[in-house]
Amino acid sequence: MVRKLLVEGPTDRWDGPTEALLHFAARRDHLRATVWPALKRGTWVVSDRFADSTRAYQGYGHGLDLDVIDRLYGFAVGDFRPDLTLILDLPVEVGLARAAARRGTETRYESLPRAFHDRVRTGFLEIARREPERCVVIDSNREAEHVAQDVVRAVTERLGA
Repeated sequence: MVRKLLVEGPTDRWDGPTEALLHFAARRDHLRATVWPALKRGTWVVSDRFADSTRAYQGYGHGLDLDVIDRLYGFAVGDFRPDLTLILDLPVEVGLARAAARRGTETRYESLPRAFHDRVRTGFLEIARREPERCVVIDSNREAEHVAQDVVRAVTERLGA
C-alpha cells in the first residue's frame, strides 16, 4: 500500500525526504513480515528492489544527503545486507520506453524529468563501483536471453547456485 502511494499521483506529491521515509517504512515491514522469516527457514529470497533504490532515487535523484539515507538504513534495516545485488543497466531513454510499454502508462517516478533519471542511473553505477563484492552490473541493453544468461552466470559465480 505504501508503494502505491509512492508510484501514483503527481510528481510533486512528495519530496525526497518524505519518499525516503516512506520507502524505509515499507522496507522495514517487508523485512519483518516476509524476508527475515523466509531466511530463518533457509529459503532464498529474491527481491525486485532494496535499499540501493532509495539511495539512487532519493539520494542521487532528489539530492537527499546520503548520510541521512545511511542513518535511515541503519534504523530501519540494521546490519542486514543482500548477499548479491544485480544492477540491470540501461540507457535512460531505453529504460523509460520499456517501462511505459510494460505498464501502458507512466508511474509517478517515470514522469520525472530526464535529468532525474540520469542522476539515478549514475547513483546505481556508483553504488556498484563502491561495492563490487556485492554488486554486479549487467548490460541490459540487449536481447532478454543474453541478459538472462548474465544473470544466471552472476548468481552461479557469486552464490554457487
